[in-house]
Amino acid sequence: MDDWRNLILAGNQYFAIDEMEHAEDSYFDALTLLDENSESLFTDREKLSAWLACHHNLATVYKQSEQSELARFHLESPLEIIEVQLRKVSPDHQHFVELLKAYSAGLSELVVFRKATQHAA
Repeated sequence: MDDWRNLILAGNQYFAIDEMEHAEDSYFDALTLLDENSESLFTDREKLSAWLACHHNLATVYKQSEQSELARFHLESPLEIIEVQLRKVSPDHQHFVELLKAYSAGLSELVVFRKATQHAA
């Protein structure tokens, strides 16, 4: 099993028992490993999903600790990166649809976050 998978699982376990600092560290380390292997990140559905999940999970950790700017960063930055990738890939390329799905999922999460923060303000 790849190390990033183990780190995500560990992060989920820490999150479940409200050990947010350890969850943050695990998700961040998994994200770092995925970023280091970025050549396959946007062509491997599982890695792309894991990368997006790490950003989402970090956003959730930061939102719970009232660090809304960091939460927003982890919801917006993957969208910006995916937008660049979408511009590089032809719509008939086999990975275009996966990138588009990832973008859509990330955008949905950002919309929910913005609505929640507007209601809290």
